[in-house]
Amino acid sequence: MIKRIIIGALPVFLGGLIYITYRTKSLIMFDWFDKIGLSEYVVVLRTNKQLLNLELPNWIKYSLPDALWLFSFTYITLIIWRCQLNKQSVFWIMLAPIIGLFSELGQLLGFVPGTFDRVDLILLIIAALLPLTFITQTQFKTIKTKNV
Repeated sequence: MIKRIIIGALPVFLGGLIYITYRTKSLIMFDWFDKIGLSEYVVVLRTNKQLLNLELPNWIKYSLPDALWLFSFTYITLIIWRCQLNKQSVFWIMLAPIIGLFSELGQLLGFVPGTFDRVDLILLIIAALLPLTFITQTQFKTIKTKNV
């Protein structure tokens, strides 16, 4: 159970850390940090010499956080539904992947604000499929072990 919590929560934490550390301060979340008294902690992260000296590629700074969050949502939703794909669960399990993928495709077609990015789309597809693959493999191992 602890392993599942870590797998579900760690990507959200890492995505948030990337946003806080490397994204522009004009994002609304920085106003929220001010309002709840977290600005001094954000400044510590944003001025950390070791973090600032990392030569991270743009895809990590700009595409990876959304993919990490998509992975977490999909993974946690699968866990909540006990890895069962049925009429009741499929909507919730597929909610984040559908929103993520269609918003990126909507940017490509011009009816969703933003800039389409092929790297975003690729990482979102991977992030949507990875939890399904991981859970499928885990379930298969469980079934295989029970039959032995």
